[in-house]
Amino acid sequence: MEPLLPDGAWVLLLPRPGRLPKLGQVVVAEHPARKGFEMIKRVAAVSRSRGLVWLAGDNREQSTDSDEFGPVPQSLVVGAIVAVLRPGAPRLIRAEPRRLW
Repeated sequence: MEPLLPDGAWVLLLPRPGRLPKLGQVVVAEHPARKGFEMIKRVAAVSRSRGLVWLAGDNREQSTDSDEFGPVPQSLVVGAIVAVLRPGAPRLIRAEPRRLW
């Protein structure tokens, strides 16, 4: 999901079992052909009448998404991403004993 999620980023997921996500929302979904394999994709289309979601990756050239496997049933959407923690350069923090208490 680059550029939104660089390698090593952590995400905070809000589980929403049984609920259709909103258009444009970034979600975690189980791959329809690979049981147990979860992926992070953006919701490109929603069919409320059929309970289907069209998923797209932000990096279109290197993404495996609904263009390849088709629409996904809402039951495979695990939840919505609500926060992203981006990795930063490691840095040394000097311990100051007076600040620990």
